[in-house]
Amino acid sequence: MPDTESRSPRVSFPWLTERPADARTHLTRDQIVEAAIRLADTEGLEALSMRRLGQVLDAGATSLYWHVRNKDELLDLVVDRIIGEVRDEMRSTGSWRADLEETARSIRRVLVRHRHIAPVIGSRPTFGPHAVAALEWLIGRLRSAGTDVRTALLASQSVINYAAGFAVFECRDPLGIDSSEDDRRAFMEQLGRFVGTLPADQYPNTLETLEVGASITPDEQFEYGLRQVLNGIEADVTNVRTRGRGGRAAPAPTRRPHRRGPQTGPALRR
Repeated sequence: MPDTESRSPRVSFPWLTERPADARTHLTRDQIVEAAIRLADTEGLEALSMRRLGQVLDAGATSLYWHVRNKDELLDLVVDRIIGEVRDEMRSTGSWRADLEETARSIRRVLVRHRHIAPVIGSRPTFGPHAVAALEWLIGRLRSAGTDVRTALLASQSVINYAAGFAVFECRDPLGIDSSEDDRRAFMEQLGRFVGTLPADQYPNTLETLEVGASITPDEQFEYGLRQVLNGIEADVTNVRTRGRGGRAAPAPTRRPHRRGPQTGPALRR
């Protein structure tokens, strides 16, 4: 029988194990996380290693490992710190819809600002203290609008998933983040030649869409999608309020069985 007690867990929860500053270097965990974010922002996520981070901080590996067990744990701390930047921008306007709208824009803005880190959001557990505070605020705004806790959670996660997912794809340059303008011009030229080979009788919708799509800005696309998400949530909030007042709620849509596929939208996962 395997010794399960002596085996190290694959997933750690770093917020339960914070240690005081190293007596020799006076290095703190906050300093390590802040340096990791700066390094990823300037040199890319691939450059973020414990060795490189030690060079930036002029500290040995022992000093880093005193505070952070490994790179995975470091990424958990980095992601939560990024979410903390979103939480710092959350403000109550008196309107739950306006609050969710501005939160979605903040998520997008912060993740695009940290474009090298943004893709990590969907691959790491996001339940650190900043993430919990953000989720608490969002659910609280929806509960104050008269929703039940289930509706508030579903609505919050929908806004988070939409905004974060949009930002992650926005940060992914099809040629790579380090591509030059010459690379992009060459790619667009080749793409134009390829599109020119598509038979109009077989791809009429695609060709017409490509012409229209060239004029749609990322901001326009984001705002359109956000508006549709919030329209759906608003209809649900109205439905819940109607039930609460003893009125007749609209019937719930019929749910069709579907195969469970991989989750693609990043979220503050439970």
